[in-house]
Amino acid sequence: MRSVVLATYEGERYIGAQLDSIVSQLSREDEVIVSDDASLDDTVKLVTARNDPRIRVLVNRDRLGYVKNFGRAIASARGEDIFFADQDDVWLPDKVSAASSALLRKGCVASDAVVVDKDLRELHASYFALRRASSFTLPAVFLKPCFVGATLACRKSYLNTLLPFPSGVPHDFWITLNAVWDQNLEVIMAPLILYRRHPTSASVSATDLKRPLRTIFCERLAIAKHLLCRRATRWRKRRC
Repeated sequence: MRSVVLATYEGERYIGAQLDSIVSQLSREDEVIVSDDASLDDTVKLVTARNDPRIRVLVNRDRLGYVKNFGRAIASARGEDIFFADQDDVWLPDKVSAASSALLRKGCVASDAVVVDKDLRELHASYFALRRASSFTLPAVFLKPCFVGATLACRKSYLNTLLPFPSGVPHDFWITLNAVWDQNLEVIMAPLILYRRHPTSASVSATDLKRPLRTIFCERLAIAKHLLCRRATRWRKRRC
Protein backbone atom coordinates (compact mmCIF):
# COMPACT_ATOMS: atom_id res chain seq x y z
CA MET A 1 0.00 0.00 0.00
CA ARG A 2 1.18 3.50 -0.86
CA SER A 3 0.34 6.78 0.84
CA VAL A 4 0.67 10.13 -0.91
CA VAL A 5 1.02 13.02 1.53
CA LEU A 6 -0.15 16.27 -0.03
CA ALA A 7 0.07 19.53 1.94
CA THR A 8 -2.25 22.26 0.70
CA TYR A 9 -2.77 25.94 1.35
CA GLU A 10 -4.83 28.23 -0.88
CA GLY A 11 -4.37 25.72 -3.68
CA GLU A 12 -7.69 25.82 -5.52
CA ARG A 13 -6.16 26.92 -8.82
CA TYR A 14 -3.92 23.92 -9.37
CA ILE A 15 -5.05 21.14 -7.01
CA GLY A 16 -7.37 19.48 -9.55
CA ALA A 17 -4.69 18.86 -12.16
CA GLN A 18 -2.29 17.56 -9.53
CA LEU A 19 -4.80 15.12 -8.07
CA ASP A 20 -5.69 13.90 -11.56
CA SER A 21 -2.04 13.12 -12.23
CA ILE A 22 -1.68 11.30 -8.90
CA VAL A 23 -4.80 9.16 -8.58
CA SER A 24 -4.49 7.88 -12.15
CA GLN A 25 -1.32 6.04 -11.03
CA LEU A 26 -2.68 4.57 -7.79
CA SER A 27 -4.36 1.28 -7.03
CA ARG A 28 -7.61 0.88 -5.11
CA GLU A 29 -5.67 0.09 -1.93
CA ASP A 30 -3.53 3.24 -2.07
CA GLU A 31 -4.43 6.53 -0.40
CA VAL A 32 -3.92 10.27 -0.75
CA ILE A 33 -3.84 12.29 2.46
CA VAL A 34 -4.59 15.94 1.81
CA SER A 35 -3.68 18.03 4.83
CA ASP A 36 -5.00 21.55 4.40
CA ASP A 37 -3.38 24.35 6.37
CA ALA A 38 -6.46 26.47 7.13
CA SER A 39 -7.07 27.62 3.55
CA LEU A 40 -9.62 30.38 3.06
CA ASP A 41 -10.30 29.52 -0.59
CA ASP A 42 -12.14 26.50 -2.05
CA THR A 43 -9.26 24.03 -1.84
CA VAL A 44 -10.99 21.69 0.62
CA LYS A 45 -14.32 21.98 -1.19
CA LEU A 46 -12.76 21.00 -4.51
CA VAL A 47 -10.93 18.02 -3.02
CA THR A 48 -13.92 16.63 -1.12
CA ALA A 49 -16.17 17.11 -4.15
CA ARG A 50 -14.15 14.48 -6.01
CA ASN A 51 -15.75 11.86 -3.76
CA ASP A 52 -12.81 9.48 -4.19
CA PRO A 53 -12.62 6.97 -1.30
CA ARG A 54 -8.82 6.92 -1.65
CA ILE A 55 -8.58 10.61 -0.70
CA ARG A 56 -8.68 11.56 2.98
CA VAL A 57 -8.81 15.22 3.94
CA LEU A 58 -7.40 16.70 7.15
CA VAL A 59 -8.22 20.33 7.89
CA ASN A 60 -6.11 22.39 10.28
CA ARG A 61 -8.09 24.89 12.35
CA ASP A 62 -5.00 27.10 12.63
CA ARG A 63 -2.01 27.40 10.32
CA LEU A 64 0.85 25.04 11.13
CA GLY A 65 3.28 25.95 8.35
CA TYR A 66 4.23 23.57 5.59
CA VAL A 67 6.73 21.43 7.55
CA LYS A 68 4.32 20.65 10.40
CA ASN A 69 1.51 20.26 7.91
CA PHE A 70 3.47 17.54 6.12
CA GLY A 71 4.24 16.01 9.52
CA ARG A 72 0.53 15.78 10.28
CA ALA A 73 -0.17 14.05 6.97
CA ILE A 74 2.67 11.57 7.54
CA ALA A 75 1.36 10.72 11.01
CA SER A 76 -1.95 9.68 9.41
CA ALA A 77 -0.40 7.65 6.60
CA ARG A 78 -1.09 3.92 6.57
CA GLY A 79 1.05 2.88 3.61
CA GLU A 80 4.43 1.17 3.62
CA ASP A 81 5.71 3.70 1.05
CA ILE A 82 5.19 7.45 1.49
CA PHE A 83 5.16 9.74 -1.55
CA PHE A 84 5.46 13.50 -1.10
CA ALA A 85 3.43 15.84 -3.31
CA ASP A 86 2.89 19.59 -3.63
CA GLN A 87 -0.46 21.07 -4.58
CA ASP A 88 0.64 22.84 -7.75
CA ASP A 89 2.86 20.32 -9.53
CA VAL A 90 1.92 17.56 -11.97
CA TRP A 91 3.19 13.99 -11.78
CA LEU A 92 4.48 12.44 -14.97
CA PRO A 93 2.89 9.08 -15.89
CA ASP A 94 5.76 6.80 -14.79
CA LYS A 95 6.46 8.47 -11.43
CA VAL A 96 4.86 5.87 -9.16
CA SER A 97 6.27 2.84 -10.96
CA ALA A 98 9.80 4.28 -11.15
CA ALA A 99 9.87 5.43 -7.53
CA SER A 100 8.32 2.18 -6.26
CA SER A 101 11.02 0.16 -8.00
CA ALA A 102 13.74 2.33 -6.45
CA LEU A 103 12.22 1.86 -2.97
CA LEU A 104 12.85 -1.87 -3.28
CA ARG A 105 16.56 -1.01 -3.16
CA LYS A 106 16.80 2.09 -0.95
CA GLY A 107 14.85 3.71 1.87
CA CYS A 108 14.47 6.99 0.02
CA VAL A 109 14.29 8.11 -3.60
CA ALA A 110 14.45 11.48 -5.32
CA SER A 111 14.26 12.36 -8.98
CA ASP A 112 14.89 15.15 -11.43
CA ALA A 113 12.03 17.45 -12.47
CA VAL A 114 10.99 19.49 -15.48
CA VAL A 115 10.65 23.13 -14.43
CA VAL A 116 7.51 24.76 -15.84
CA ASP A 117 5.67 28.05 -15.45
CA LYS A 118 2.16 28.54 -14.08
CA ASP A 119 0.67 27.34 -17.37
CA LEU A 120 2.93 24.25 -17.55
CA ARG A 121 5.12 25.72 -20.28
CA GLU A 122 8.63 24.32 -20.01
CA LEU A 123 11.24 26.66 -18.53
CA HIS A 124 14.03 24.14 -17.94
CA ALA A 125 14.15 20.50 -19.05
CA SER A 126 16.10 19.51 -15.92
CA TYR A 127 16.09 20.96 -12.41
CA PHE A 128 19.38 19.17 -11.74
CA ALA A 129 20.94 20.95 -14.71
CA LEU A 130 19.46 24.26 -13.57
CA ARG A 131 21.08 23.79 -10.17
CA ARG A 132 24.30 22.52 -11.80
CA ALA A 133 24.07 19.38 -9.70
CA SER A 134 26.91 17.15 -10.80
CA SER A 135 27.40 15.35 -7.48
CA PHE A 136 25.07 14.01 -4.81
CA THR A 137 27.62 13.63 -2.00
CA LEU A 138 26.85 14.91 1.48
CA PRO A 139 29.02 18.06 1.18
CA ALA A 140 27.54 18.88 -2.24
CA VAL A 141 23.93 18.49 -1.10
CA PHE A 142 24.59 20.35 2.16
CA LEU A 143 26.15 23.35 0.45
CA LYS A 144 23.76 23.49 -2.50
CA PRO A 145 20.47 21.58 -2.12
CA CYS A 146 19.47 20.11 -5.46
CA PHE A 147 16.37 18.04 -4.72
CA VAL A 148 12.78 19.14 -5.13
CA GLY A 149 10.88 17.87 -2.10
CA ALA A 150 7.89 16.97 -4.25
CA THR A 151 9.95 14.29 -6.02
CA LEU A 152 10.63 12.40 -2.78
CA ALA A 153 9.33 9.02 -1.73
CA CYS A 154 10.40 7.02 1.32
CA ARG A 155 9.77 3.72 2.95
CA LYS A 156 7.75 4.50 6.04
CA SER A 157 10.11 2.41 8.16
CA TYR A 158 13.01 4.65 7.14
CA LEU A 159 11.06 7.90 7.30
CA ASN A 160 10.07 7.12 10.88
CA THR A 161 13.74 7.23 11.87
CA LEU A 162 13.84 10.89 10.74
CA LEU A 163 10.79 12.04 12.71
CA PRO A 164 9.87 14.40 14.16
CA PHE A 165 11.18 16.94 11.68
CA PRO A 166 13.46 19.42 13.49
CA SER A 167 12.26 22.97 13.91
CA GLY A 168 13.64 25.56 11.51
CA VAL A 169 14.73 23.04 8.88
CA PRO A 170 12.86 22.29 5.62
CA HIS A 171 11.62 18.70 5.81
CA ASP A 172 12.87 17.78 2.33
CA PHE A 173 16.36 19.08 3.10
CA TRP A 174 16.39 17.07 6.32
CA ILE A 175 15.24 13.88 4.60
CA THR A 176 17.66 14.03 1.68
CA LEU A 177 20.70 14.98 3.74
CA ASN A 178 20.14 12.10 6.13
CA ALA A 179 19.45 9.68 3.31
CA VAL A 180 22.69 10.67 1.58
CA TRP A 181 24.63 10.32 4.83
CA ASP A 182 23.00 6.94 5.50
CA GLN A 183 23.78 5.82 1.93
CA ASN A 184 20.08 5.17 1.64
CA LEU A 185 19.12 7.51 -1.21
CA GLU A 186 18.59 6.46 -4.83
CA VAL A 187 18.62 9.32 -7.32
CA ILE A 188 16.60 8.91 -10.50
CA MET A 189 18.16 11.10 -13.15
CA ALA A 190 15.00 11.19 -15.27
CA PRO A 191 12.38 13.86 -14.42
CA LEU A 192 9.25 12.41 -12.82
CA ILE A 193 7.25 15.59 -12.17
CA LEU A 194 6.45 18.93 -13.74
CA TYR A 195 7.70 21.38 -11.10
CA ARG A 196 5.53 24.45 -11.37
CA ARG A 197 7.19 27.77 -10.45
CA HIS A 198 4.93 30.77 -9.91
CA PRO A 199 4.80 33.84 -7.67
CA THR A 200 2.05 32.52 -5.35
CA SER A 201 3.71 29.20 -4.52
CA ALA A 202 4.01 28.25 -0.85
CA SER A 203 7.56 27.05 -1.59
CA VAL A 204 10.27 29.70 -1.73
CA SER A 205 12.28 27.63 -4.22
CA ALA A 206 9.31 27.66 -6.59
CA THR A 207 8.93 31.45 -6.65
CA ASP A 208 12.41 32.51 -7.82
CA LEU A 209 12.69 34.68 -4.70
CA LYS A 210 16.21 35.02 -3.29
CA ARG A 211 16.60 34.22 0.39
CA PRO A 212 18.89 36.37 2.55
CA LEU A 213 22.33 34.87 3.15
CA ARG A 214 21.77 35.20 6.90
CA THR A 215 18.66 32.99 6.63
CA ILE A 216 20.56 30.37 4.65
CA PHE A 217 23.51 30.45 7.07
CA CYS A 218 21.25 30.03 10.13
CA GLU A 219 19.41 27.18 8.43
CA ARG A 220 22.68 25.39 7.66
CA LEU A 221 23.83 25.77 11.26
CA ALA A 222 20.55 24.38 12.55
CA ILE A 223 20.57 21.37 10.28
CA ALA A 224 24.24 20.62 11.00
CA LYS A 225 23.42 20.59 14.71
CA HIS A 226 20.45 18.27 14.22
CA LEU A 227 22.39 15.96 11.91
CA LEU A 228 25.17 15.55 14.45
CA CYS A 229 22.69 15.02 17.29
CA ARG A 230 20.93 12.28 15.32
CA ARG A 231 24.25 10.59 14.62
CA ALA A 232 25.28 10.79 18.28
CA THR A 233 21.95 9.33 19.40
CA ARG A 234 22.25 6.42 16.98
CA TRP A 235 25.82 5.76 18.08
CA ARG A 236 24.81 5.68 21.75
CA LYS A 237 21.97 3.23 21.00
CA ARG A 238 24.41 0.87 19.28
CA ARG A 239 26.74 1.03 22.28
CA CYS A 240 23.99 0.13 24.75
